[in-house]
Amino acid sequence: METEGIVLKRKILSEKLSHLTVFTLKLGKINILYKPSLKEFPLAAEPFSISIFKLKIFEEKAEAENIKLIKHHFPENFSKFKYLSLLSTYLDKAVLAPNKKIYQLTKFYFSIDEKYLLAATMFLVKFSYFEGIFPVLKQCVSCGSSKIVAFSLEKGGTVCKMCKKTDDIIWDRRLSYQAELLLKKPFKAFPVKDTGKLKKIKTVFENHLFYRVEDEKTIRR
Repeated sequence: METEGIVLKRKILSEKLSHLTVFTLKLGKINILYKPSLKEFPLAAEPFSISIFKLKIFEEKAEAENIKLIKHHFPENFSKFKYLSLLSTYLDKAVLAPNKKIYQLTKFYFSIDEKYLLAATMFLVKFSYFEGIFPVLKQCVSCGSSKIVAFSLEKGGTVCKMCKKTDDIIWDRRLSYQAELLLKKPFKAFPVKDTGKLKKIKTVFENHLFYRVEDEKTIRR
């Protein structure tokens, strides 16, 4: 079968064999064994590239017969490399089933060449929504109070003073409002006024994603 995919990671097992982690359009996130050929353009199997994969599927194993490059995102500077690596980490951590919206979202944000803090934060917020793990932000997830003061990773959303635990993260309604804007607005239309808020939202949504992913893995076991 053939499917378009985005290379998230590459591990060289030997001179003639590589292991790729790829987020594909048709199969979701899969691991692929690949024997590089001198006839093929080398960037086709490099991290951050978008390529067409011709695959052989053997039960739980996939092997690439051929990889054809569509577009490479070879980072031209360290800032772009850090940004693409971060997005790849988010996708690699998640248990991704096929999802066209997340795939198109990823293609768009891989192409960003500016405002990396905003782009990474906005990607995280939108990704969590499309993945079905967007947190409760407008009220206390425990009692429904609108007087929120913290974010609970355990409960998956904001909490009030009465329901707050000592290890919950300080949060307020302004951050919730900003996160909602990040979800609704397109990248180009978002004004960056407070990088401190962006950093806070990015950190909380990162922790929320990783917590939910680990929780999902525990359930699957």
